[in-house]
Amino acid sequence: MIKVSVILPIYNGEATLSNTLDSLVAQTFKDFEVIACIDGTTDKSESILKDYALKFKKLSILHNTINRGLGPTMNRLVYNASGTYIAVAEQDDYYYPERLQLQVDVLDKNLEIGLVSGIAEFKSGDQVHGQFPGLLVHGKQYPRGVDMFLLNYKYHIKVVNSCMMFRKSVHVENGLYFTQHYPSISVDWTYVLRFSLLSNIHGIHNVLVGLDRRSDRDSVTSNKQKQFKATRELLRAFAYEYPDIINKEVYNYAMRSQYVLEISSKSGISYIMTWLFYFIKYPFEKRYIASIKKRLLQKL
Repeated sequence: MIKVSVILPIYNGEATLSNTLDSLVAQTFKDFEVIACIDGTTDKSESILKDYALKFKKLSILHNTINRGLGPTMNRLVYNASGTYIAVAEQDDYYYPERLQLQVDVLDKNLEIGLVSGIAEFKSGDQVHGQFPGLLVHGKQYPRGVDMFLLNYKYHIKVVNSCMMFRKSVHVENGLYFTQHYPSISVDWTYVLRFSLLSNIHGIHNVLVGLDRRSDRDSVTSNKQKQFKATRELLRAFAYEYPDIINKEVYNYAMRSQYVLEISSKSGISYIMTWLFYFIKYPFEKRYIASIKKRLLQKL
């Protein structure tokens, strides 16, 4: 039986797919299969995948005849995975050689842990712009259970979704799935929130993935207005789903966290007007003061 299934959803991936596959070929851990699903596109992604067929222990290629979106594609990939552990990969990210081995070691040695992730680098070419999440970067560890749920709800997801590895047994036995409710935005966030209430999530204090964050990158999350709308709906929906955990105070705090991001996305007069709107509405929110201080320091 194969130890790890690396699942790889693909949508118009020909420009970056080879780099991702090269990084998977270079993994020090070799007992894994790659299962890719081309989500209703007709570029050269399939041809690129076939060029790598002999470089992996097993490579499977699935096709969606129409574009189904990330959630349904992820569900299909998990269903077809035969590994004990499932590792998530994305078509435009680079995985450092020890990524899979480090994660397998954690899951093999700690049966109470159901999901493990690590640190991501934000990159533009060879230049690193930052690392995420700060909690792991500074040597801390994720809390567990409800505390982990609240951390990811109140402050937005703190788990690097593109390098998650989880036990398939936890996924199957608890009826987990990747939602299509928020199209291709926040799909992994909803998954992590639900997972945190079912099994422990662990963070590795190593950089496991380099994320391509060039300014010209074509990404669903580049549509900020769509992203913001989906995030607000996610926060509302989870407040209805988990009323015993998310009270009014928690919900309002989480929503103000979202407003901070919306303020930060603006520039020029739009930033000033948006900041004033939320500051007048929530004058005692310290994060809004921190936002404008940071912006002023950047201008000086």
